[in-house]
Amino acid sequence: MSRRLPPLNGLRAFEAAARHLSFTLAAEELHVTQGAVSRSVKGLEEHLGVPLFQRLPRMLALTSEGKVLLAGVTEGLDRIAQAAAKVETRAHDLQVKVPPTFTIRWLMRRLIRFQTSRPDIRVRLNTGWEWVDFDRDDFDAGIVFGIGPWPGLRNDPLFEERLTALCAPALLGRLKSPADLARCTILHPDPQQSEWRSWLELAGLPNLDVDRDSQIFDTQDLAIQAAADGHGVTVADLSLVRDDIAAGRLAVPFPDIEARVGSYQLVSPQHLADRPALSAFRDWLLAEARDG
Repeated sequence: MSRRLPPLNGLRAFEAAARHLSFTLAAEELHVTQGAVSRSVKGLEEHLGVPLFQRLPRMLALTSEGKVLLAGVTEGLDRIAQAAAKVETRAHDLQVKVPPTFTIRWLMRRLIRFQTSRPDIRVRLNTGWEWVDFDRDDFDAGIVFGIGPWPGLRNDPLFEERLTALCAPALLGRLKSPADLARCTILHPDPQQSEWRSWLELAGLPNLDVDRDSQIFDTQDLAIQAAADGHGVTVADLSLVRDDIAAGRLAVPFPDIEARVGSYQLVSPQHLADRPALSAFRDWLLAEARDG
């Protein structure tokens, strides 16, 4: 729907002059001449068909019509300023959906470095395993696990998952070969039990009964913690447990067996991919992934 608006330059000049009750001060604020302000206001008055100011000796006074218009123009300009500020803030904010374990074990300690180097960009994380729905949710990007590409999305691979068996160092003596897993508690990092099945197939044990003595967790992080506490054996991505292995909290009983079934990737809608804030975050994230 088209709007019948008065001249916008006239409204701007009028608002400044009405606030200062002076064409001269309005001109200084707007960085134009006093004559330009006077002409803009005169044009606005002619457009509206009413005087907006009483031009008294050495001063201006608003007419009743001028007071009505000033109230509306002030409210309108305030709302425009608020909307512009909101848009400007949004340009420096990033809403990113990320998997919980990836966030806890890889992203968080690195993200502090990004925030320190780019304090002008605020990254808001939303954790969850559900696929990021850019049509429904207000996300700029997401970190997902899988094999791209995906229609309508830009995808940048971060690193390939290297799925391996993990246990507490105290259990290593009981695990001479993958077949020994039949005598251990299996800790599933996902309700679908798909990660263990992928690893066991690669290990040549696709028929191992993973339900006989097992626990199922909602997140990989819980399964990793249970393994570190000595409650059984789990599988997880090596990139997410390097610190635990280095600190002696976890051990790798079968280092030669790694299942590689996908990669972590940064995805974003194509129409958002070139936003400066998102480009900066992407470049940083890819560099961190390359450095390990």
